[in-house]
Amino acid sequence: MFYVTNGVGHQYNSLTAEATRQMAKGLYFQGSWTWARDRYDLDYNWGFADNAFTSENPFDRRREIGPAQEIPKFRFSSNWVYQLPFGRGRQFGFGASRLLNFAVGGWEVSGVYSRQTGQYLTPLWSGPDPVGITYTSSSPAIVSRRPDILSDPNLSGDQRSLSRWFNPSAFAAPRQGQFGTSAKGVILGPGTNVWHMGLAKQFQFNDKGARLRWEISAVNVFNHPNWANPGVTVSSASSFGVITALGVNNASAGDVNGVRALRMGLRMAW
Repeated sequence: MFYVTNGVGHQYNSLTAEATRQMAKGLYFQGSWTWARDRYDLDYNWGFADNAFTSENPFDRRREIGPAQEIPKFRFSSNWVYQLPFGRGRQFGFGASRLLNFAVGGWEVSGVYSRQTGQYLTPLWSGPDPVGITYTSSSPAIVSRRPDILSDPNLSGDQRSLSRWFNPSAFAAPRQGQFGTSAKGVILGPGTNVWHMGLAKQFQFNDKGARLRWEISAVNVFNHPNWANPGVTVSSASSFGVITALGVNNASAGDVNGVRALRMGLRMAW
């Protein structure tokens, strides 16, 4: 009998609070807040053809435990719809004429808001294998390893900038004959802050006939920049700790982090 295991495990813990207001008096709202932590035992490399699990030091698995990069510590998301209280049957203009209702009635605003903390990033160093355990036909083998960590690399909010998102001096190349002392996920990347909003108007031609809906929606309506992760390779000094682009750090959760984009449409229903 043979038993084979890859030795990888996840420990996910979270606290979630959610509030929902069902549609009443023209208002619907839903919001949720999550505080989470996902720790894994080894690094699963989806990019490899054999989906191999890797460990820098195969004799020290505890060293490989760290936070999952894609699970934020905090995340808040909400969505709402508000039918403006104007027009026939509403709070203001209850008995409005058809012409007045055509102008002021049937307006609706909606929105989606998402905010979360940044990803847990792992620093890397590239160079000759300091511990000499990598098999290669060339000598010395050029590898990517975690560096030594000298202090907390994360800066306070007022110290961060695109050219210095974290303190690069907090890391150094690993010493010869030893693995680097840095753990995984010690760098906190930029978070996400996205507003999407929409405005719609429904034209009711008669009580039972056709309805025309006009709408305009905006993705990232405030054009807030949501930055990509900074460079994390110690040996690339020019890009280490530097953010050079916008990013989509949580596209799987529906966060579209590009520049503001508008869309307008008409829909006829009968």
